[in-house]
Amino acid sequence: MHRTATRVALGLALALAFTGCRSHEAKVADLQKQYDQLGQQYRQDCFAELTNVGSKLSPKCTDEKQRLSDAWNRLQAERTKKQ
Repeated sequence: MHRTATRVALGLALALAFTGCRSHEAKVADLQKQYDQLGQQYRQDCFAELTNVGSKLSPKCTDEKQRLSDAWNRLQAERTKKQ
């Protein structure tokens, strides 16, 4: 009886550990996808402004740049949780 309970507990612990790792990887992948999409949108919307050196970004591009920066920070924070 004791061995069976130990095996069940070990099996549950391994299953939970695997699930935790899987969800972390999935979260990193989701954040990477979000960052890539925001970066693509930023480049599409603000390419002309980015190529004009010395010009100030429009409010729309400033907002998109901030959202891209926030997404990068979330992605990096999640990546460092694993290490």
